[in-house]
Amino acid sequence: MTSSDSFLHLQFSAAAGAPALSPKSSSFSVSVGPVVLFSVLDHFLRRPEQQTRVIGALLGVRSEDGSEVEIRNCFPLNHSETSDQQVVVDTDYLNQMYSLHQRVNSKETIVGWYATGTEINPNSVWIHEFFANETTPFQPVHLLVDTTLSNDKMACRSFVSSQVGVPGTEHPGSMFVQIPCEVKYFDAERSGLDLISMAKGTPDKTATILSDMDSLERSILHVQNMVETVTDYVDRVLSKKEKANNAIGRFLMDIVSLVPRIDAPEFEKMFNKHLNDLLMVVYLANLTRTQLAIAERLHKMM
Repeated sequence: MTSSDSFLHLQFSAAAGAPALSPKSSSFSVSVGPVVLFSVLDHFLRRPEQQTRVIGALLGVRSEDGSEVEIRNCFPLNHSETSDQQVVVDTDYLNQMYSLHQRVNSKETIVGWYATGTEINPNSVWIHEFFANETTPFQPVHLLVDTTLSNDKMACRSFVSSQVGVPGTEHPGSMFVQIPCEVKYFDAERSGLDLISMAKGTPDKTATILSDMDSLERSILHVQNMVETVTDYVDRVLSKKEKANNAIGRFLMDIVSLVPRIDAPEFEKMFNKHLNDLLMVVYLANLTRTQLAIAERLHKMM
């Protein structure tokens, strides 16, 4: 593309009900881990004051046909760009960081690149073409992260591109098409996200790690609230105040069928036994910590 060329950006509304189409596959989808979003946000907060956006490489795995991409990690890149479509990327740093990452996890490869902002600009075309050489034979994925927190949330969108234009022209254009993007996390990551979400309700925006007993109490209260919500919904359906939903009914039936039938006294006995074991573990851990502290002080005195 020359400086006079432009690019085409297609974005399909999520409310249309149909998935976004990729130039190669109608089932192209991307999943992003929460670690990637936090890394992008940290990179944006540490940027120079005169820099409007930051970019970096995305690492992850692909399905055999390349239609599903799971973004698991990323690392920042040094770059500079101007309004006249002059883009400079530190390729030496990219190769060095990718080589170091391969030593840790050889299964994760470069699957695309990320940028912060709300819109794709003309310079993105050049960067996307650069990463196309890194992801051959697959096309790279462009992840756009909104760090301005529009609508009070950090939204992320993913795109792929392909060349478009009149056949036989010397400089074809590029078409960016939005594809489905979903944030996925594991159970271990869910615990960390729940802890971070607790900070938004405090005046100083900080959260402390809960003890085992506090965590158990919080889990019980959460389960109790969910049971109350389901009970309230069932009561409204039985009283004809709300129309029954067959999908919700089947889901509740599957959940109830998975719960083992245990008498109330037996369940209370099992719960108390587990609670006593937990208290014993906490007591032994505190006792061990105290003994280590005393031994360390005695060692220093001698």
